[in-house]
Amino acid sequence: MPSPAKMTKRRGRRQGDPVSREAVLAAAKARFAAKGYENTTLRSIADDANVDPSMVLYLFGSKADLFREALRLIIDPAALVAALTGGADDEPDIGTRMVRTYLRIWESPDTGPSMVAMLQSATSNSDAHDAFRAFMQNYVLTAVSDVLGGGEQARLRSMLAASQLVGAAVLRYVMKVAPLATLSGDEMVRLLAPTVTRYLTADASELGLP
Repeated sequence: MPSPAKMTKRRGRRQGDPVSREAVLAAAKARFAAKGYENTTLRSIADDANVDPSMVLYLFGSKADLFREALRLIIDPAALVAALTGGADDEPDIGTRMVRTYLRIWESPDTGPSMVAMLQSATSNSDAHDAFRAFMQNYVLTAVSDVLGGGEQARLRSMLAASQLVGAAVLRYVMKVAPLATLSGDEMVRLLAPTVTRYLTADASELGLP
């Protein structure tokens, strides 16, 4: 008679099945959004993705690296680049395009809660902070500054525009401070777009850039 161990049905992913990097990232995004950085473990992400925890480490190296990569599911640098370059049917003002695209990330039910949770994690945990900073510097700001021509001045313009967008988002979506929290999306675009446009396009001498 087979032993109980042999009769027990194997649970989870079958041995030899391919491990999906995308599935692990999706599970990480959901976990970080629900539990925050500190309360999320690689084992819980592995369980959600139906893979072995060692495979998560093999694919991503560490929890901080996985956190940084999961951010790419929320803030897509390609979408920001598309907003910068615009298209034939897009709003002609660059600031309006950028603000609308950025607010869409915060207001979408698929990405908004993740943004709130991940930004909160980045302000309360040093590993999450370093991962968030690396993502912003190496992915977002690099992509945006390259569209603006590259170099230190373009990077500074990108950072100035980002400071306006991130600051407004923290007050509106994370801290929920009125009146920013109660304005409509169109009102937010109208108020923020001129400053973002100025940072991205104004003469360097007008901005006082070094």
